Amino acid sequence: MNNKKFIVIFLAIIASFVAFNFITWNVATKHILERHNNYITGDLARVGYITNILHKRKNDTNLSKQHFEINNYNFEKLDMLTLGDSFSNGAGGGLNRYYQDYIATNLDFNILNINNYKKNSNINTILILLNSGFLKNAGVKYVLYESTQRKVVDRLTMNIKFDINTSLENINQYYNFGKTKKSQSSLKIPKNYFINNGNFKYIIYNILYNFSDHAFISKTYIAATNQNMFSVKPYNKFIFYKGDLTSIHKNIPKNLKIVNDNLNKLDYKLKQQGIKLIFMPVVGKYDFYSAYIPNNKYPKDPFFDIFRKLKKKYIFIDTKSILSKELKKNKKDIFYADDTHWSYKASKIIAKNILKKQ
Repeated sequence: MNNKKFIVIFLAIIASFVAFNFITWNVATKHILERHNNYITGDLARVGYITNILHKRKNDTNLSKQHFEINNYNFEKLDMLTLGDSFSNGAGGGLNRYYQDYIATNLDFNILNINNYKKNSNINTILILLNSGFLKNAGVKYVLYESTQRKVVDRLTMNIKFDINTSLENINQYYNFGKTKKSQSSLKIPKNYFINNGNFKYIIYNILYNFSDHAFISKTYIAATNQNMFSVKPYNKFIFYKGDLTSIHKNIPKNLKIVNDNLNKLDYKLKQQGIKLIFMPVVGKYDFYSAYIPNNKYPKDPFFDIFRKLKKKYIFIDTKSILSKELKKNKKDIFYADDTHWSYKASKIIAKNILKKQ
């Protein structure tokens, strides 16, 4: 092969490579891997490279009162402190993405959403804030601890240090209240360029989804329901996270009893300072819709069935029971079709049930 022919072939390969990436990016992957026209798409769509189940949305709020984040909290007296995972940090995006804002508006509460103290867990962070006197000084009446269902056992059965403590000075120095440049809960999507391996993953995944409901290698599963659950096409398809399935074996009576005992102990310590504990496990998307999957081949998650029966001293928010009533009314988009997170509709419904019976 002479040099001229080699160069032509080489340039043709490069041109084909660039053209493939350019076309795939603009037709498909751009719409899930970056904020296209300021629209947000769901985490499950991004993980699974799925472009035919999208619920595009923009961040916005129309509520009269918002909660505090670390960057805008200046030691105002607080009614409630919230701490949890991505559900507490507005990761689902869209309209009124923080459930705390619905609580703040409904009850006229001052609410601070806080992240973990250094490398401590959620529970140990609550205990540090309690034992240091931070909660009492801030006037906190309620601590709301939120956790997605699949993580409850991991987070509440081990390494809980009920006597953990530090000084108020250390707490204030670490959080730097009112001065943080960026909110802890902003939704961060990495910048992508049109040439990236996501284009190849998109092609591979979408071929494999024809043979497997999770493309053999994806962490995003696709399932159909026997009625339309969403307002976006294809209406009766939903996607859920692999972790919803792999965590089921942990949700056994023995483990959930330990969880409940630890929450009762935490509640006792909080009540010694006049503070009430609210525990809000967020129902997993698979568990929430699983009863509507025809001939469901996957196991049932017994988490809520077991947990409801346990004797509790704290306030328990049964998110599955509350939201399932809305499903029976044929309410759509309780979860976003393309995301692990619930929508503003769920946040609004749940907030109405916070302290409803108190």
